[in-house]
Amino acid sequence: MDPAAALWAMDELVEHILLRCPADDPARLVRAALVCKRWCRILAGAGFRRRFRELHGSPPMLGFLHRSFPFPPHDGAQCGFTSTTSFRATNADLGGRHALDSRHGRVLIGRLPKVGDHSDSRLSVWDPITGEQLELPEPVPCRGRPLLNWNAAVLCASSQDGACDHLDCHRGHFLVVVVGTNILVHFAIVYSSEDGAWSKPTYAFQPDDTIVHLEESEPSVLAGNALYFISANETDLRSRILKYDLGTSMFDTIRLPPSTSRYRKSVMLTATENGGLGCGIVEHSRLCLWSRVAGRPNEHWVWAQTRVIELEKIIPDDDILMSYHLAGYAHGLDVLFIMRFDGLFSVDLKSGRMKRVCRREGIYGVVPYMSFCTPALRVISTGEGPSAGVSSA
Repeated sequence: MDPAAALWAMDELVEHILLRCPADDPARLVRAALVCKRWCRILAGAGFRRRFRELHGSPPMLGFLHRSFPFPPHDGAQCGFTSTTSFRATNADLGGRHALDSRHGRVLIGRLPKVGDHSDSRLSVWDPITGEQLELPEPVPCRGRPLLNWNAAVLCASSQDGACDHLDCHRGHFLVVVVGTNILVHFAIVYSSEDGAWSKPTYAFQPDDTIVHLEESEPSVLAGNALYFISANETDLRSRILKYDLGTSMFDTIRLPPSTSRYRKSVMLTATENGGLGCGIVEHSRLCLWSRVAGRPNEHWVWAQTRVIELEKIIPDDDILMSYHLAGYAHGLDVLFIMRFDGLFSVDLKSGRMKRVCRREGIYGVVPYMSFCTPALRVISTGEGPSAGVSSA
Protein backbone atom coordinates (compact mmCIF):
# COMPACT_ATOMS: atom_id res chain seq x y z
CA MET A 1 0.00 0.00 0.00
CA ASP A 2 1.17 3.50 -0.77
CA PRO A 3 2.65 5.04 2.44
CA ALA A 4 0.43 8.12 2.16
CA ALA A 5 -2.67 5.93 1.76
CA ALA A 6 -1.59 3.82 4.72
CA LEU A 7 -1.22 6.90 6.91
CA TRP A 8 -4.63 8.17 5.80
CA ALA A 9 -6.21 4.79 6.63
CA MET A 10 -4.52 4.81 10.04
CA ASP A 11 -5.76 8.34 10.75
CA GLU A 12 -9.29 7.29 9.84
CA LEU A 13 -9.07 4.30 12.17
CA VAL A 14 -7.73 6.46 15.01
CA GLU A 15 -10.53 8.98 14.48
CA HIS A 16 -13.19 6.24 14.62
CA ILE A 17 -11.74 5.13 17.96
CA LEU A 18 -11.48 8.65 19.40
CA LEU A 19 -15.04 9.46 18.36
CA ARG A 20 -16.19 6.82 20.82
CA CYS A 21 -14.60 8.46 23.83
CA PRO A 22 -17.33 9.20 26.40
CA ALA A 23 -18.80 12.65 25.87
CA ASP A 24 -18.93 13.19 29.64
CA ASP A 25 -15.14 12.70 30.01
CA PRO A 26 -13.51 15.63 28.15
CA ALA A 27 -10.19 15.02 29.89
CA ARG A 28 -9.80 11.78 27.93
CA LEU A 29 -9.72 13.72 24.65
CA VAL A 30 -7.10 16.06 26.08
CA ARG A 31 -4.91 13.12 27.09
CA ALA A 32 -5.31 11.61 23.62
CA ALA A 33 -4.23 14.90 22.04
CA LEU A 34 -0.99 14.77 24.01
CA VAL A 35 0.02 11.38 22.57
CA CYS A 36 1.48 12.75 19.34
CA LYS A 37 1.18 15.49 16.76
CA ARG A 38 -0.90 13.34 14.40
CA TRP A 39 -3.55 12.58 17.04
CA CYS A 40 -3.55 16.22 18.04
CA ARG A 41 -4.22 17.21 14.44
CA ILE A 42 -7.14 14.77 14.22
CA LEU A 43 -8.72 16.08 17.41
CA ALA A 44 -8.15 19.70 16.42
CA GLY A 45 -10.14 19.38 13.22
CA ALA A 46 -13.56 21.00 12.99
CA GLY A 47 -14.78 17.85 11.26
CA PHE A 48 -13.91 15.70 14.27
CA ARG A 49 -15.72 18.03 16.67
CA ARG A 50 -18.80 18.05 14.45
CA ARG A 51 -18.84 14.25 14.05
CA PHE A 52 -18.23 13.78 17.78
CA ARG A 53 -21.32 15.81 18.63
CA GLU A 54 -23.45 14.16 15.96
CA LEU A 55 -22.46 10.67 17.12
CA HIS A 56 -23.24 11.29 20.79
CA GLY A 57 -26.49 13.22 20.22
CA SER A 58 -27.76 14.99 23.33
CA PRO A 59 -25.07 17.00 25.15
CA PRO A 60 -23.86 15.33 28.36
CA MET A 61 -24.30 16.79 31.83
CA LEU A 62 -20.87 18.06 32.88
CA GLY A 63 -21.98 19.25 36.30
CA PHE A 64 -24.63 21.30 38.04
CA LEU A 65 -25.09 24.52 39.91
CA HIS A 66 -26.90 24.24 43.19
CA ARG A 67 -28.54 26.39 45.80
CA SER A 68 -28.13 25.16 49.35
CA PHE A 69 -29.24 26.21 52.79
CA PRO A 70 -26.41 27.99 54.60
CA PHE A 71 -24.82 27.00 57.85
CA PRO A 72 -25.56 28.99 59.95
CA PRO A 73 -28.92 29.76 58.28
CA HIS A 74 -28.76 33.55 58.64
CA ASP A 75 -25.80 33.81 56.24
CA GLY A 76 -28.03 33.62 53.16
CA ALA A 77 -28.42 30.96 50.50
CA GLN A 78 -25.22 29.55 49.01
CA CYS A 79 -24.55 28.59 45.39
CA GLY A 80 -21.73 26.82 43.60
CA PHE A 81 -20.73 24.61 40.67
CA THR A 82 -20.29 20.89 41.26
CA SER A 83 -18.61 18.85 38.54
CA THR A 84 -19.94 15.34 37.92
CA THR A 85 -17.28 14.56 35.28
CA SER A 86 -13.65 15.39 34.49
CA PHE A 87 -14.81 18.84 33.34
CA ARG A 88 -13.77 21.85 35.39
CA ALA A 89 -15.70 25.10 34.97
CA THR A 90 -13.76 28.27 34.17
CA ASN A 91 -14.34 31.40 36.28
CA ALA A 92 -16.85 29.58 38.47
CA ASP A 93 -17.00 32.24 41.19
CA LEU A 94 -20.52 33.65 40.91
CA GLY A 95 -19.83 36.56 43.22
CA GLY A 96 -22.70 35.81 45.60
CA ARG A 97 -25.25 35.43 42.81
CA HIS A 98 -27.23 32.36 41.79
CA ALA A 99 -27.84 30.28 38.70
CA LEU A 100 -31.38 31.04 37.60
CA ASP A 101 -31.38 28.87 34.47
CA SER A 102 -29.11 26.92 32.12
CA ARG A 103 -29.75 25.88 28.56
CA HIS A 104 -27.88 25.34 25.28
CA GLY A 105 -24.45 25.59 26.92
CA ARG A 106 -25.07 28.84 28.81
CA VAL A 107 -25.87 29.69 32.43
CA LEU A 108 -28.04 32.66 33.45
CA ILE A 109 -26.84 34.27 36.66
CA GLY A 110 -28.58 36.77 38.91
CA ARG A 111 -29.74 37.42 42.43
CA LEU A 112 -32.88 35.65 43.53
CA PRO A 113 -35.64 38.28 43.40
CA LYS A 114 -37.34 39.28 46.63
CA VAL A 115 -40.84 40.68 46.92
CA GLY A 116 -40.63 44.46 47.00
CA ASP A 117 -36.82 44.56 46.71
CA HIS A 118 -35.40 44.67 43.21
CA SER A 119 -32.45 46.92 43.90
CA ASP A 120 -30.14 44.45 42.16
CA SER A 121 -31.95 42.84 39.23
CA ARG A 122 -28.89 42.64 36.99
CA LEU A 123 -28.39 39.47 34.99
CA SER A 124 -25.36 37.98 33.28
CA VAL A 125 -24.81 35.02 30.96
CA TRP A 126 -21.87 32.74 31.72
CA ASP A 127 -20.16 30.15 29.51
CA PRO A 128 -18.52 27.67 31.94
CA ILE A 129 -16.33 26.24 29.15
CA THR A 130 -14.70 29.47 28.01
CA GLY A 131 -15.24 31.41 31.23
CA GLU A 132 -16.77 34.32 29.33
CA GLN A 133 -19.44 36.26 31.24
CA LEU A 134 -21.61 38.95 29.69
CA GLU A 135 -23.30 41.45 32.00
CA LEU A 136 -26.70 42.47 30.63
CA PRO A 137 -28.30 45.92 30.89
CA GLU A 138 -30.95 46.17 33.59
CA PRO A 139 -34.38 45.11 32.26
CA VAL A 140 -36.66 48.12 31.81
CA PRO A 141 -39.65 46.80 33.90
CA CYS A 142 -37.31 46.33 36.88
CA ARG A 143 -36.33 50.00 37.10
CA GLY A 144 -38.23 51.39 40.07
CA ARG A 145 -41.39 49.37 39.38
CA PRO A 146 -43.37 47.62 42.17
CA LEU A 147 -42.82 44.07 40.92
CA LEU A 148 -44.25 41.17 42.87
CA ASN A 149 -41.80 38.63 41.48
CA TRP A 150 -40.14 37.43 38.30
CA ASN A 151 -38.18 34.59 36.77
CA ALA A 152 -35.91 34.35 33.75
CA ALA A 153 -34.65 31.89 31.14
CA VAL A 154 -31.75 31.71 28.68
CA LEU A 155 -31.87 29.94 25.32
CA CYS A 156 -30.27 29.81 21.89
CA ALA A 157 -31.47 32.60 19.61
CA SER A 158 -32.41 30.02 16.96
CA SER A 159 -34.80 28.15 19.27
CA GLN A 160 -37.84 29.94 17.85
CA ASP A 161 -37.33 28.88 14.23
CA GLY A 162 -35.80 25.45 14.90
CA ALA A 163 -32.74 26.27 12.78
CA CYS A 164 -30.24 24.92 15.35
CA ASP A 165 -29.66 21.40 16.68
CA HIS A 166 -28.08 22.92 19.84
CA LEU A 167 -25.09 20.56 19.70
CA ASP A 168 -22.52 23.36 19.41
CA CYS A 169 -24.17 26.76 19.82
CA HIS A 170 -22.86 27.88 23.20
CA ARG A 171 -20.79 30.62 21.55
CA GLY A 172 -23.57 31.85 19.24
CA HIS A 173 -26.31 34.40 19.78
CA PHE A 174 -28.75 33.88 22.63
CA LEU A 175 -31.97 35.23 24.14
CA VAL A 176 -32.79 35.98 27.77
CA VAL A 177 -36.49 36.06 28.62
CA VAL A 178 -37.66 37.76 31.83
CA VAL A 179 -41.24 37.02 32.85
CA GLY A 180 -42.86 38.59 35.87
CA THR A 181 -45.98 39.87 37.58
CA ASN A 182 -46.84 43.45 38.46
CA ILE A 183 -50.06 43.79 40.48
CA LEU A 184 -52.65 42.39 38.02
CA VAL A 185 -50.42 42.22 34.97
CA HIS A 186 -48.02 39.69 33.49
CA PHE A 187 -45.08 41.12 31.62
CA ALA A 188 -42.29 39.71 29.46
CA ILE A 189 -39.17 41.31 28.07
CA VAL A 190 -36.55 39.66 25.86
CA TYR A 191 -32.84 40.44 25.58
CA SER A 192 -31.13 39.63 22.26
CA SER A 193 -27.35 39.25 22.25
CA GLU A 194 -27.40 39.96 18.52
CA ASP A 195 -29.06 43.35 19.07
CA GLY A 196 -27.37 43.97 22.42
CA ALA A 197 -30.62 45.35 23.84
CA TRP A 198 -33.92 44.46 25.51
CA SER A 199 -37.15 44.39 23.57
CA LYS A 200 -40.14 46.51 24.49
CA PRO A 201 -42.16 44.84 27.27
CA THR A 202 -45.31 42.92 26.42
CA TYR A 203 -48.15 42.88 28.95
CA ALA A 204 -51.18 40.73 29.63
CA PHE A 205 -53.96 41.37 32.15
CA GLN A 206 -54.48 38.80 34.91
CA PRO A 207 -58.14 38.01 35.66
CA ASP A 208 -58.90 37.98 39.39
CA ASP A 209 -59.36 34.21 39.52
CA THR A 210 -56.00 33.46 37.86
CA ILE A 211 -53.66 35.89 39.60
CA VAL A 212 -50.34 34.07 39.80
CA HIS A 213 -47.04 34.57 41.54
CA LEU A 214 -43.99 32.97 39.98
CA GLU A 215 -41.92 30.42 41.86
CA GLU A 216 -38.61 32.25 41.45
CA SER A 217 -36.36 29.49 42.77
CA GLU A 218 -37.26 26.95 40.05
CA PRO A 219 -35.92 27.17 36.46
CA SER A 220 -38.28 27.21 33.52
CA VAL A 221 -38.86 24.38 31.05
CA LEU A 222 -38.69 24.87 27.28
CA ALA A 223 -41.22 22.65 25.50
CA GLY A 224 -42.00 23.25 21.87
CA ASN A 225 -41.95 26.99 21.26
CA ALA A 226 -42.93 28.04 24.77
CA LEU A 227 -41.40 28.56 28.19
CA TYR A 228 -43.24 27.24 31.24
CA PHE A 229 -42.86 28.47 34.83
CA ILE A 230 -44.22 27.04 38.08
CA SER A 231 -46.56 29.57 39.67
CA ALA A 232 -49.29 29.88 42.26
CA ASN A 233 -52.26 32.03 43.17
CA GLU A 234 -53.35 33.23 46.57
CA THR A 235 -55.32 30.10 47.47
CA ASP A 236 -53.76 27.22 45.49
CA LEU A 237 -50.04 27.23 46.24
CA ARG A 238 -47.91 25.89 43.36
CA SER A 239 -51.02 24.74 41.53
CA ARG A 240 -50.48 26.48 38.20
CA ILE A 241 -48.09 26.93 35.32
CA LEU A 242 -47.50 30.20 33.52
CA LYS A 243 -46.88 29.67 29.80
CA TYR A 244 -45.11 32.22 27.63
CA ASP A 245 -45.21 31.58 23.87
CA LEU A 246 -41.95 32.70 22.26
CA GLY A 247 -43.54 33.10 18.85
CA THR A 248 -46.68 35.06 19.72
CA SER A 249 -45.54 36.66 23.03
CA MET A 250 -48.86 35.48 24.51
CA PHE A 251 -49.44 34.26 28.07
CA ASP A 252 -51.58 31.40 29.30
CA THR A 253 -52.12 29.66 32.64
CA ILE A 254 -52.35 25.90 33.01
CA ARG A 255 -53.47 24.00 36.08
CA LEU A 256 -51.19 21.27 37.37
CA PRO A 257 -52.58 17.77 38.01
CA PRO A 258 -54.98 17.71 40.99
CA SER A 259 -52.63 15.79 43.30
CA THR A 260 -50.13 18.65 43.35
CA SER A 261 -52.22 20.50 45.92
CA ARG A 262 -51.22 17.85 48.48
CA TYR A 263 -47.59 17.54 47.38
CA ARG A 264 -46.87 21.12 46.37
CA LYS A 265 -43.23 21.00 47.47
CA SER A 266 -42.39 18.01 45.28
CA VAL A 267 -43.39 19.15 41.79
CA MET A 268 -41.01 19.65 38.86
CA LEU A 269 -41.83 20.59 35.27
CA THR A 270 -40.39 18.37 32.53
CA ALA A 271 -40.49 18.04 28.75
CA THR A 272 -41.70 14.93 26.94
CA GLU A 273 -39.90 13.15 24.08
CA ASN A 274 -42.26 14.66 21.51
CA GLY A 275 -41.61 18.20 22.73
CA GLY A 276 -44.67 18.45 24.95
CA LEU A 277 -45.07 19.55 28.55
CA GLY A 278 -44.80 17.11 31.44
CA CYS A 279 -44.26 17.12 35.17
CA GLY A 280 -43.01 14.89 37.94
CA ILE A 281 -44.64 14.69 41.36
CA VAL A 282 -43.30 12.86 44.41
CA GLU A 283 -46.12 11.34 46.44
CA HIS A 284 -44.58 9.79 49.56
CA SER A 285 -42.09 7.32 47.98
CA ARG A 286 -43.69 7.27 44.52
CA LEU A 287 -42.50 9.38 41.60
CA CYS A 288 -45.54 10.02 39.40
CA LEU A 289 -44.93 11.23 35.84
CA TRP A 290 -47.56 13.19 33.95
CA SER A 291 -47.79 14.64 30.44
CA ARG A 292 -50.19 16.93 28.59
CA VAL A 293 -52.18 15.07 25.94
CA ALA A 294 -54.97 15.96 23.55
CA GLY A 295 -58.39 15.48 25.12
CA ARG A 296 -61.66 14.47 23.52
CA PRO A 297 -62.88 16.51 20.52
CA ASN A 298 -64.76 18.92 22.77
CA GLU A 299 -61.86 19.27 25.22
CA HIS A 300 -58.53 21.02 25.19
CA TRP A 301 -55.27 19.48 26.37
CA VAL A 302 -55.53 17.46 29.58
CA TRP A 303 -53.12 15.82 32.02
CA ALA A 304 -52.55 12.07 31.85
CA GLN A 305 -50.44 10.03 34.24
CA THR A 306 -47.95 8.08 32.13
CA ARG A 307 -45.79 6.25 34.65
CA VAL A 308 -45.16 5.62 38.33
CA ILE A 309 -41.69 4.83 39.70
CA GLU A 310 -41.52 3.26 43.16
CA LEU A 311 -38.51 5.02 44.66
CA GLU A 312 -38.12 2.59 47.55
CA LYS A 313 -37.37 -0.16 45.02
CA ILE A 314 -34.54 1.69 43.26
CA ILE A 315 -32.77 3.64 46.01
CA PRO A 316 -29.08 2.64 46.24
CA ASP A 317 -29.23 1.75 49.95
CA ASP A 318 -31.55 0.09 52.42
CA ASP A 319 -32.87 3.16 54.23
CA ILE A 320 -36.31 3.87 52.78
CA LEU A 321 -37.79 5.85 55.67
CA MET A 322 -36.88 9.23 54.25
CA SER A 323 -38.66 12.12 52.63
CA TYR A 324 -37.95 13.08 49.02
CA HIS A 325 -37.83 16.54 47.46
CA LEU A 326 -37.58 17.20 43.72
CA ALA A 327 -34.65 19.55 43.15
CA GLY A 328 -34.11 19.83 39.38
CA TYR A 329 -34.53 18.45 35.87
CA ALA A 330 -32.01 17.82 33.08
CA HIS A 331 -33.79 18.50 29.80
CA GLY A 332 -32.56 16.29 26.95
CA LEU A 333 -31.27 13.61 29.30
CA ASP A 334 -34.70 13.08 30.89
CA VAL A 335 -33.25 12.99 34.39
CA LEU A 336 -34.88 14.29 37.57
CA PHE A 337 -32.90 15.19 40.67
CA ILE A 338 -34.21 14.18 44.07
CA MET A 339 -32.90 15.50 47.36
CA ARG A 340 -32.89 13.59 50.63
CA PHE A 341 -31.25 14.73 53.83
CA ASP A 342 -28.29 12.39 53.10
CA GLY A 343 -27.51 13.69 49.62
CA LEU A 344 -28.60 14.37 46.06
CA PHE A 345 -29.76 11.58 43.72
CA SER A 346 -30.62 11.41 40.04
CA VAL A 347 -33.42 9.33 38.53
CA ASP A 348 -33.16 8.39 34.86
CA LEU A 349 -36.75 8.50 33.64
CA LYS A 350 -35.96 6.26 30.66
CA SER A 351 -34.27 3.41 32.53
CA GLY A 352 -35.85 4.00 35.94
CA ARG A 353 -32.42 3.82 37.59
CA MET A 354 -31.42 5.96 40.54
CA LYS A 355 -27.89 6.88 41.63
CA ARG A 356 -26.25 9.15 44.14
CA VAL A 357 -24.83 12.35 42.65
CA CYS A 358 -23.24 13.83 45.76
CA ARG A 359 -23.45 13.67 49.54
CA ARG A 360 -23.79 17.41 50.05
CA GLU A 361 -26.54 18.32 52.50
CA GLY A 362 -29.05 21.16 52.34
CA ILE A 363 -29.45 21.38 48.55
CA TYR A 364 -32.88 22.65 47.54
CA GLY A 365 -32.33 23.70 43.93
CA VAL A 366 -30.30 22.17 41.09
CA VAL A 367 -29.55 23.75 37.71
CA PRO A 368 -27.87 21.10 35.50
CA TYR A 369 -25.19 22.26 33.05
CA MET A 370 -25.14 20.30 29.79
CA SER A 371 -22.76 20.87 26.90
CA PHE A 372 -20.16 19.18 24.75
CA CYS A 373 -16.61 20.08 25.75
CA THR A 374 -14.02 19.14 23.13
CA PRO A 375 -10.46 20.49 23.36
CA ALA A 376 -9.58 23.45 21.17
CA LEU A 377 -6.08 22.45 20.15
CA ARG A 378 -3.18 24.08 18.44
CA VAL A 379 -0.08 22.19 17.32
CA ILE A 380 3.02 23.95 18.63
CA SER A 381 5.73 21.52 17.56
CA THR A 382 6.88 19.92 14.33
CA GLY A 383 7.84 16.66 16.05
CA GLU A 384 5.77 13.60 16.83
CA GLY A 385 5.99 13.83 20.60
CA PRO A 386 3.44 15.40 22.95
CA SER A 387 2.90 18.76 21.31
CA ALA A 388 -0.55 20.22 21.86
CA GLY A 389 -1.56 23.50 23.33
CA VAL A 390 -4.93 22.78 24.89
CA SER A 391 -7.96 24.86 25.73
CA SER A 392 -11.66 24.04 25.47
CA ALA A 393 -14.33 24.70 22.86
